[in-house]
Formats: sequence, C-alpha cells, structure tokens
Amino acid sequence: MTLAWKFGIGFVVLLAVAAPVALNPHGASERVANALHWVGLGNQEGESPKPDKTWLEERTREASRTWDQSIRLSDKQMQAIGVSLVAVKAQEAPTTLRLFGVTDYDPAKVTVVRSQFDCRVDRVLVDLGSSVEVGDPLVELFSADLAEAKSNYEAAVSQWERDHKVLEYKTPLAKEDTLPRKDLIEIQNDEAQSRLKMKLTKDKLLVYGLTEKEIEAAKSEDGVQKARMTLRSRAKGMVVTRSAVAGNFYTATDPPLLTITPLDHLWVRGGVSELDAEKVEKDQNLTVVFPFSDKRTHAKIDYIDKAIDPESRSAKFRTTIENPEGRFKAGMFVRMMLEIPSRPGRTVIPRSAMVSVDRLDYVFIKKPGPDIAFERRQIFVAKESNDIVIVAEPAEDHRGLEPGEQVVAIGALILEQMYEDRVMAEGALLSLQDDVHATFATRATHVVAGPGVH
Repeated sequence: MTLAWKFGIGFVVLLAVAAPVALNPHGASERVANALHWVGLGNQEGESPKPDKTWLEERTREASRTWDQSIRLSDKQMQAIGVSLVAVKAQEAPTTLRLFGVTDYDPAKVTVVRSQFDCRVDRVLVDLGSSVEVGDPLVELFSADLAEAKSNYEAAVSQWERDHKVLEYKTPLAKEDTLPRKDLIEIQNDEAQSRLKMKLTKDKLLVYGLTEKEIEAAKSEDGVQKARMTLRSRAKGMVVTRSAVAGNFYTATDPPLLTITPLDHLWVRGGVSELDAEKVEKDQNLTVVFPFSDKRTHAKIDYIDKAIDPESRSAKFRTTIENPEGRFKAGMFVRMMLEIPSRPGRTVIPRSAMVSVDRLDYVFIKKPGPDIAFERRQIFVAKESNDIVIVAEPAEDHRGLEPGEQVVAIGALILEQMYEDRVMAEGALLSLQDDVHATFATRATHVVAGPGVH
C-alpha cells in the first residue's frame, strides 16, 4: 500500500481509539500500538515490515547456479529442430584466394629509342607493331650536331696520325743521342694527348648510336653525308609505340621516337587486400585466367610489396607469365587463383555451422556426456567460402577447434536464438531483482523518514 493510504487508515484508526484513550488511557495505549503496526507505519524498531523476498533470491541463485552457458535439448527437440552434427576436420588441402590483375610489359626489357642530339627525322623505316631484330634500321636522321661530331673525330684522327708518325721518327734518334731527351718527352706527350682526344670523339659517336663501321666510313664522307645517320635497334621485340614522324624536328628531351619490347613474356600486376596480405608470399603457385577466353597459364609470385598502398589499402604484387606466341596482350584484365598452403592447427567446418553476431563468429559444439548439451564457442575465420569455413589455429586469445569435435551443421541459427533468449531471461531476472531491492529500499525510507524526505 502507498504511504498516503497508510496515513489515511492511521488517521481513521486514531479517531476510533481516541475516545477509549480519553476514558481509559492506560489500557488503550496497547491497542493504538497494535493498530499502527497493522497499517505498516512502524514496528518496535521504527521501520516498516518488508515483504518476503526469499523466493526471488532463491530463484536468482538457482538460475545462476544451474545455467553453465550451455543449451540443452531433448531427443524430441533435436528431431523437431532437425539438428545435424558433423565432425570438425583438420585442414589438409590448400585453399584458393581469388584475385584480379592486369597484364603489362616487362619494364626491364622495354627499349626506348630516342635521339641523343637535336635532329630532323627524314624517314621512319618501321611501323607500329613491326617485329624487329637487333641491328635492324629504324629511323633515318639529319643533324648538324652529328656532322660536327664526325668532323671533330676526323680531325682528331688526323692529328693523332701526325703525332704518331713524329714519335716513330724521333724515337730512334733519341736512342742514338742525336735528339735531346727533353724533346722526345714532349713528342710522347703530344701523341698521348692526340690519342686521347681521338678516343673521346669516337666515344661520342658511339653514344650517338653509330657502329664501328659507320664511324670509320665518316672519314670519307662529305658535309651533307656527315649529317645523316640511321638509328638501329638494340633489342629484339615489337614496336609498341611510335611518335616519330618524317619531317619533324626533335630534341634529346622530347618523348621517345619508338618503343620496342619483347612479347615472349608479360608481367601481371595485382593487389591483395590488407586482410589477406599476410597469406601471399614469394614463389607461391597461382593460375592466371583470361576471362574473355578459355586460356589460362600457371605462374609463381615474383614479388610482393612490403607496404600497403594508402589509396587502395592493398599490397601490390606481380608475377611473370610466358607468352611465346604473343597471344596475350598488355593491359588485359585477368583473374588469378592463388593457392594458399594449409597450416598446422587450422580446421575446416561447413559454412552453415557458423553464426555471425555483431561481427563476431560462433559455432555450437556438442559437449561430451550423456546429456544433449551444446557449448557456444567463438572462432576466428582464416578463410571463408560459400561451402566451408577455415578456422584459424589456436592462439592465446583463441581456443580454436579440435579435429573430431562435433559441431552443429544444421540448426545453428535456432540454437543461437535459444541462447540469446536465455541470456535475455537471465539478464531480466537479475535486473528484476535489482529493481525490487531498490523499490523496497525507497519505500522503507519514506516510511521511516516521512513524506518529503528523499
């Protein structure tokens, strides 16, 4: 009863006993005390009597003592739910990680053809897509800088030949003491300097791209012929880019005239998310599948970056595929199936056995014993597919699964709902107990201290 109601009843009782008190004050005092005790306004200790709550406390202790976080079922419940159990298996076969990539030329084999001096393109001798061999002519150039370099070389050769003849003539004279030793040293020095200059001018022509034969022929060329040159291929491959146009003038800083690359092999560049980056290692086997055909080829991981790309949040890797007939082109999108070897301690369960709640994954394991009881256990997923789940190996914060344990394959969702209902029931019971204690404590405070006191 509420405090106001108690005071109302008390007031009526006091009026009822007021007259007897006035007539017989000694005998009526006991009856007044009994009346006050009946309406709950106080007792011998000055407090309100509390209702019997032992049933609630016993119920709470019993629930807390009996439930061991397991779900128990009878045979009829097992049949009604259709629970099916399977044994946990150790991972033996490798798993497949499906990735995507793009083919590309091998940059270590790409040959860039450009002029080393300012020139005019007189003629382009190859087309885009042409196959070339080492030494094949590519572009005919015309350059005043080239003519000057050839003339300097011709002059250096002439000067060296003169100094060399002088040295050959005067060396015997010096041996016969008919020539001062000092003069012979000067002649030797002149010959060495002219020889060095001849070498430097020849090296410059080699850098320009002339062959030994073309350099020797430069001695007999006239001015116009000295300005002409033919760029030749330094590698075997295919012309994949061509920017040279006959009649245009180019400098050494302009884009390449041609680009040649071999097509006997290609790179495949891909990326793996940071979630799976630790699974990819060098020399792992993978299969490259070209989606627009039935062609596929096998390869191995050549390299994987040691850092995560901040934009794509993935680790870049590459592999090399053979392309002997040139069937595959650069820039093609491909699918890659990477084989991830099994690891000790990892287990395999059906996909239907796993239940995800709030981004956490659980399974229900049948506990040993005569009773049908199931334990809910959290797992860490190493790899997940449509059919199976590979559970990570045990760790300090992860118990994992043991091969041979019985896991619920069908009916796990129903068991999860039963588990959550039981958790809510246990939590509601404890919450109800706390609310009852708080209500009774507040009511006793009002009775003892009086209304208006909080």
